[in-house]
Amino acid sequence: MNAHEDVPTLKLVLLGESSVGKTALVHRFTTNKFDSNTTNTIGAAFITKLYHSQLKPERRIKFEIWDTAGQERYRSLTPMYYRNAKVALVCVDLSNFEDSFKTAKFWIEQLEINNSGNNSDNDSNDKLIVRLVGNKSDLFAKLSDEEKSDITFKINQFTDSTGIIYNQTSAFDGTGLTELFDEIVDGIDDKIFIEYYEQKSKTTTENQIGSILDARMNGQSTSSYTCC
Repeated sequence: MNAHEDVPTLKLVLLGESSVGKTALVHRFTTNKFDSNTTNTIGAAFITKLYHSQLKPERRIKFEIWDTAGQERYRSLTPMYYRNAKVALVCVDLSNFEDSFKTAKFWIEQLEINNSGNNSDNDSNDKLIVRLVGNKSDLFAKLSDEEKSDITFKINQFTDSTGIIYNQTSAFDGTGLTELFDEIVDGIDDKIFIEYYEQKSKTTTENQIGSILDARMNGQSTSSYTCC
């Protein structure tokens, strides 16, 4: 995709405990590389990524990604970063599950409060989509069968009770990243794409008409302009 391609934008935020691998996930998604030397995020980091679904390549989107800090001292700042977001990825560390899952449930509760307080029941396009992301699946695979079974049971129990979609990923080897972001793009309401390109077409037409009128007022030839 052209880096300057004019496509709809979608704000996405990553939340979760420190060291669950949020920054590594973003780095893997945007560069397809794993950086073992990532440092803790201070406040939040911002990055963009043009992306299209593998199944529906015509669905092109520009992700505006906010990677938030996981340290507790930054929690008061985090709502500022997820305000007006369309998708929130709440991450847990599958190799350090209990603590990171506790923090994940805290953020999901906060997002639900934000959802209920700021969105109209009549406008589903404004509703924040929340996904639970179990990262470090490469390390999860090395756990005992009993540990894996316990973690899987707790995740299934939680997602069954909340209706939240769960994705399993690895920033280390890239497992699950394409599936995660394809599902996000494929799940976007068609109305968002239709309205965006209709508005873009309308703006282009208005600009052409404006150029023609300006040229006529200045006594210039308008034979090179085309409209409608």
